[in-house]
Order: sequence, then C-alpha cells, then structure tokens
Amino acid sequence: PTPTPPKAKPAPKRTFKPTPTPPKATTKKSAPKRTFKPTPPKATTKKSAPKRTAVTKNDGIPILKQWKQNSDGSITGKVSNSKVFRTGQRISTSPVKTGARKGSVVTTSSGSKYRLM
Repeated sequence: PTPTPPKAKPAPKRTFKPTPTPPKATTKKSAPKRTFKPTPPKATTKKSAPKRTAVTKNDGIPILKQWKQNSDGSITGKVSNSKVFRTGQRISTSPVKTGARKGSVVTTSSGSKYRLM
C-alpha cells in the first residue's frame, strides 16, 4: 500500500479588516481669485475754507510778511505798505502779546499796528 500523504491543514480563517478610508474632504467651492485693484479716493463733501487773498484795499496798516515772533514778544519780518519803512525792509517791532497769528492785526506796546501775513 502506498502511504497517503498527510492531509493539509485547512488554512486558518482570516478575518477581513478593511483599511480605514480617510474622511472625504469636503469640496468647498472657493471664491474666484481676485486681483487687487486700488480704489480711487472718495470725493470728500467737506467744503474747504475760501482761499485767502492779499488785502487789496489800502487801509494804512503796514503788512509784515515772513515774520516770526521773538522770545521777547517782538515780531521780526519784512514790511510793506508803510509810510516809514521801504517795502521789503526787515524790521523788528516793539513787543506784542504772545500768540500772534497769521492774518491778524497786532498792536505793539508802543501803539503801532501791523497786519501779519
């Protein structure tokens, strides 16, 4: 008699474990790409102050231009419209109150008046 070959052992049962699938990416529709275009400046509705013009009438008050107020209160500048000084001559006044402003008329401690431009 011929020996019978040994019976093959049945293969162990394999359990099927599916590999986890990554969660589906939600397909979000993205906005179309925009190119940057600078917006033009908005027109302002704010009314600007009227432009100041040189005093055309000759009221007899000397005018000081390119002036500055010194630490002692006097004002130094170029004079015009004066009966005493040549136009463009640089003068220094007697002291005036501090805080002199462009466009104002100041009176010095000696009583002289000057228009500051």
